[in-house]
Amino acid sequence: MEDKDTLNGYLELWKQSVEVQKHFNDIELRIRSLALTVVTFALGGATLAIKDDRSSVLFGVEIHLASAILFAGFVVWVAFYFVDQVWYHRLLVGAVLHAEALERIIDQYLPGAGLTASISKNSAYSFKVRVGRTSKVFTIRSRQKIQIFYTTVSAVLLLLALVIQLGTK
Repeated sequence: MEDKDTLNGYLELWKQSVEVQKHFNDIELRIRSLALTVVTFALGGATLAIKDDRSSVLFGVEIHLASAILFAGFVVWVAFYFVDQVWYHRLLVGAVLHAEALERIIDQYLPGAGLTASISKNSAYSFKVRVGRTSKVFTIRSRQKIQIFYTTVSAVLLLLALVIQLGTK
């Protein structure tokens, strides 16, 4: 095979890899959007339950309906985390790694190829934390960003559920 045909083959593979990346990225954004919609409904439902001051007894314990709704929202939120981080994000990372490998090959024919690698490199976020005279640089990547996103909302849902449950007696 000629170099031109080989290059064209690699370029086609790379284009498909980028399409797959776009597909998985779109899925992840849709998952997060739907997850935020569910949280919004849980917060709205909890607000109505507080207004109506509804509760039930479960296994001898009085459970405020707002607290139960928020806990249910938390459970669904964790399910969204699983689908996002454990399922689709791993597929996206696989597509990114594949495109980066193709870019290293393409770079031999077309110096400067490396869009996927450049995006991966620049998606990391670094910040400095200073305590007294000591400072430390932290870098977070996509996996940690997802964990921060889901953990923050999880904590809010659980904290609100607990405050409502303990504060409505």
